[in-house]
Amino acid sequence: MYRLLRPWLYPDIIFNLTTIGKKFNSNLRLVHELNEKVLKQKMDKITNEDYNSTFDNKSNKNSFEKKMRKPFLELLLEYHLKDPSFTAKDVREEVDTFMAAGHDTTAAAISWALYCLGIYPEVQRKVHEELDAIFGNEKNENISREVLAKMKFLECVIKVTKISTILDMFHA
Repeated sequence: MYRLLRPWLYPDIIFNLTTIGKKFNSNLRLVHELNEKVLKQKMDKITNEDYNSTFDNKSNKNSFEKKMRKPFLELLLEYHLKDPSFTAKDVREEVDTFMAAGHDTTAAAISWALYCLGIYPEVQRKVHEELDAIFGNEKNENISREVLAKMKFLECVIKVTKISTILDMFHA
């Protein structure tokens, strides 16, 4: 918004000379480095010979074994390996796009959930009590699937926020 409301900052050559432009470019480099790291890890995984046996490329009706579908990022990387005209830069640009889109939608969903918790203090209190019961005074930075499975009420709150509007929030 900052740049949008200041037309004199529209040209990149001017924007890049400002403090906020330098900070923006520094943050952008960090995002690109993270994406490059993820791409390298996934590329290493794809080149592993056991990788393709994990996924069901073609439906096998005789197979009782449940196979997973490939994630979009891995499909992009495979396409890059098969078609050199789809460059590593193209893959990174696609990753940048869906990382940004995922960030925005996640931020909006979290903001909405926090807003809903704010207007329903009794629900917020129950979520807080549930988390206190699970964690107590313990500071656990790594939350396992087992710990997540204990968060029944929080899961319900998240599901309700996904399907409700402000008018019917938590009301039957």
